[in-house]
Amino acid sequence: MSKIIVLGCGLMGPTISRDCAESDEVSRVVGCDIDDGRLESCTRFVSSPKFEAIKLDITDQPALVEMIKGFDVVVNASAARFSMAVLEAAMKAGVDVVDLSGGSIPLRGDIYATVEDAGITAIPGCGVDPGLIDILSGRGMDTMDEVEEVHFACGGLPRDPEPPLDYKIVFGGKRMPIRPGKVPMILEGEQVMVDRYDDLEPVYIEGLKDMEAFYDGFPSSLLELCKERGVRTFKGKTVRYAGFVDRLKFLLDLGVIKEEPVKYRGQEVFPLDFFHELIYPIVKFDEDVGDRDITVLLVRVEGRIEASDVIMTYEMVDFYDEEKGITSMAKTTGYTAAIIARMLARGDIKGKGIQWPVRCITGGLFEELMASLRERGVQVTENVLKITEL
Repeated sequence: MSKIIVLGCGLMGPTISRDCAESDEVSRVVGCDIDDGRLESCTRFVSSPKFEAIKLDITDQPALVEMIKGFDVVVNASAARFSMAVLEAAMKAGVDVVDLSGGSIPLRGDIYATVEDAGITAIPGCGVDPGLIDILSGRGMDTMDEVEEVHFACGGLPRDPEPPLDYKIVFGGKRMPIRPGKVPMILEGEQVMVDRYDDLEPVYIEGLKDMEAFYDGFPSSLLELCKERGVRTFKGKTVRYAGFVDRLKFLLDLGVIKEEPVKYRGQEVFPLDFFHELIYPIVKFDEDVGDRDITVLLVRVEGRIEASDVIMTYEMVDFYDEEKGITSMAKTTGYTAAIIARMLARGDIKGKGIQWPVRCITGGLFEELMASLRERGVQVTENVLKITEL
């Protein structure tokens, strides 16, 4: 049986810890955080003799290395900015890694040979986006002989939206995901930089308020795979309730959320930082006062299989789990990471080095992931439309 250590006991860590502790494959789970309150809350939530909460400052590299030694897998459920530090500690400790974000891990470079030489496997981007989005898109691509287009849209939202933004921070932290600037997409066979919040399109889900999807994202392993496969169109988008982009662009036009500093009464002020501080009480997600969330995921892959044009879609609309008291974002992200961590711990993912999920969670492992998510109430629906030439 395996031993798994989870770094970060905020929104995702407790769900990962409990799911691992409830597995017959796991003998010990440790959850680490610097915050005593989070550790106590996580201990109550996991409620298992297999689980232990230990205080740890993960910015203390020697302490982090010493803590994770002897475990089969370390799961980084802390902030994305710690991804590289956790990876470096894992190499020193000889422990495999699953990282929910992996945001600071590059898509290529010397680090790949370094991790492989260290003899460990690191799987970054094991959440929803990145994570499930990439895995599902890759599944559709693997099914086809030729891939023409890959589209996805994903978002975590409050179930009951409230003005002024119809939004809550459902993934943790105190900052909204506002990142003015450009993002890479593939249009007409070429990688181009497009403006975030452009190419707005409506999203309709029965029983829910109208939504919209817009360009968003970052350089990703999925984008790299699309380039390798000669995909003509790749678009990655975020989902919010309808009207969100108009409000955001209004703030951008006013300069309220620009990143460049301004002078105010002799002091240098960063408008975006001030905005986050000002808006947080309004967009804070608080289960204790009744906040509930949903997660929306949409994937469409178009291409050809032999003589047929094929469109494959994957759809998921997931809701807060009232019975277990788990947010939808923690379910869809945390369960995905926990399941992949156990695959890695038992040796089902063979390759060493940095292995992005879109390339290693395939075939039987893909089927296992989907079945395990269904068992936990996370349902992804697959549809295939095949148009055969006459």
